[in-house]
Parts: sequence; C-alpha cells; structure tokens
Amino acid sequence: MPNIALQAVGTLAYNGTYASKILLEPMFHSDDIMKNYTIYPNVKYKQNISMAPALTSITAVNEGCAATNPTCDPAGFSVSQKQIEVQNVSVKQTQCWHEFKENVIVESYKNGINMPDLTGTQLAEVIINRVRGGVHHDMVRNMWAGDTAAAVIAIDCTYDSMGDGLWKKLSAGAAINGTQMNEVQGSLGAAAPEYITVGATLSASDGETLMTSVFNTAPSALQQLPASEKRMFVSPNVYNSWYSALTQVASTGSVDYGHSEAQAGKSRLYFRGIEVVPMYEWDNALTALAGATFPALFTAATAGIDATSGCIYAAKSNLLIGTDVTNPENEMKMFYDEASDNMYIRAMFTMGFQYGWNSLVTGGVLVD
Repeated sequence: MPNIALQAVGTLAYNGTYASKILLEPMFHSDDIMKNYTIYPNVKYKQNISMAPALTSITAVNEGCAATNPTCDPAGFSVSQKQIEVQNVSVKQTQCWHEFKENVIVESYKNGINMPDLTGTQLAEVIINRVRGGVHHDMVRNMWAGDTAAAVIAIDCTYDSMGDGLWKKLSAGAAINGTQMNEVQGSLGAAAPEYITVGATLSASDGETLMTSVFNTAPSALQQLPASEKRMFVSPNVYNSWYSALTQVASTGSVDYGHSEAQAGKSRLYFRGIEVVPMYEWDNALTALAGATFPALFTAATAGIDATSGCIYAAKSNLLIGTDVTNPENEMKMFYDEASDNMYIRAMFTMGFQYGWNSLVTGGVLVD
C-alpha cells in the first residue's frame, strides 16, 4: 500500500526548525452533515423505517344518540416501509517513516530508538487531519453520486464505497418527475453551452428562475413545512447566480442593499426563507461521471442534454443517513509497527443513504 503522505521532489530544502511549519490545503465543506440531513445512528447492516402517511377526512357531524356510526368513514392509511442498507466502509492508509526522515521536521521526531514512531508528532497530526477530511469528502460524494454500477467504479472506486447515493435512489424511486428532474427554461437561449458545461457562469436571473420554478411546483406537503425544516441544494453556479442577483448594485430599487451585500457578503444565502446550500461536490461528480455514466436525474429528457445546473428542494427529515460511526467502538486509530517501520491508519464503520417520501422532495435543472 502506498504512503499516504509523499515528499514532492525538490520542494523541501531545509531541515529541522526551518521546516517546522506545514501549510494545510483547505478542505472544502460543501455540506454540513448534521445540519442538513437526518442521521440514523448505530445502523450495523439494515434499518427498517416504517412510514405512516397523514390521516384525513375523519371528522363528521355529530348526529346525537340515534346515530350508531359516523357518516364519514375514513379510508385509513397504509403503513409502508423503506430500508437503509449500509455498506462496510474502511480507511486503511500507511505511512513509512523513511519517506520523511531526512527532510521534514527532523527535530519534531521522537528521540532515541522510538524515533520512527510518528505518533504524537506534527506529521502524525497532519496525516490524521487529512484522513478525517478525506472521509468527510467521500461521504458527501457518495451521499449524492454514489453508484455501484461497474462503469462508475472503473472511473473512481470511491463512488462505490458507500453504496448507491441519493441521485440514483431518487431517480429509481420516481421521487422527482418520474426519473429526471423537472426542466426549467433558462434565459441564455437554445445555443447556450452554459447549461451543459459543469461550472459555467450563469446569468444573474437564471438561478432565481430555477429556484422559483422548483419552489412554485413543489408538492403541497413540502410547501407547508416551515422554511427552517427545508433546504435547497444547488449547483455552485446556481448559488453564484443567486448571489449575483442579490448584489446587483445598479438595479433600480436595490442599490443600497446591493452595495451592502457586495461589500459585506453573507455566510449563508436564503431563498424565500429556505437556506440555499451550494453543493461543490456535485460539480466534481458530474465532471467525473459525464458521458455514459451521467446520472439519470440530471439527464434532461425533452432537451436531450446532460444538464449540469440543478436544484433539489427537500425536507431535511426526508434525506436519511444510516451509520454506526457514532458507536464508541468505532474510532480512527494510528499505530506504529516496529517490524516494518510503518505507521498504520485504520478506521472501520458503516454508511448508507435513503430518502423517505416522494412528496417531500422535488427538483429541477436548467435547459437551453
């Protein structure tokens, strides 16, 4: 197994204290897992979720003592069931002490015969930091774009590490417009490549057009939920388009607000009270999976294109994560083996994804 950390040739010229600072590449977090989804902890293999729809039409006029039965007989409700099936997930990484012993943070190593043991050193902290970030990245990637199809695994095996994700499950379950997301006509015209190019810049009106359409056509069950219990997950360029619309400093009636927003900015954006979440990993996944493995949810049937700018509007409680990662027995371990002079990083946990009701999720894509 290759080393998790490698020295780039010619980039580390100093020893000892001259190499005591390590700059960490920022780990993007396109999602706040605990804030945007419903977590089912301690799922070892499968967990059944019993789903009971609302009960309606159960009241009747009180006809007094003479009436033995109500005149309004409800149809009742059928309890259905879904399952969260989780996959066994592992992190198995190795670090050889020799890879860095001559050039990197030499004075930070342990002294004496235990010098090759990196536990407690700055390099060990960097490795664990990077591994945790990598697990978070793969979790977001798999939650949406996970696909067990052989063609996807051939592109990048990590898309298979946690089973099928929400894109595939929503499409298979006919949750959004049967199979594909609803198609929304953008403003750029039939010849515009922006709607089929991942990350292309959209006009300031397109983000608003897409979210307005998705919001207005959402099922009533989703509409009536409080805004704080819902999220709009969008492609980054849709998010940027909406931000651009909010910061139009020259627009009549919005000059003061636009100037303020353009300078101060906001850490979160909202659309009609609903938090808008930019999904940066969507772009990475759509780029990697473009072509024959493009997800059905983003395939625009009428326009005949692979749409790349989308919005999924859902209740937080409707997007489900099953895992046993919160189990105290599961931990990320880093230990040293004297026989091989290697450090080993190990973690074992389960992870799987599911959604609940078709009536609590909808979505759309921009087409030309």
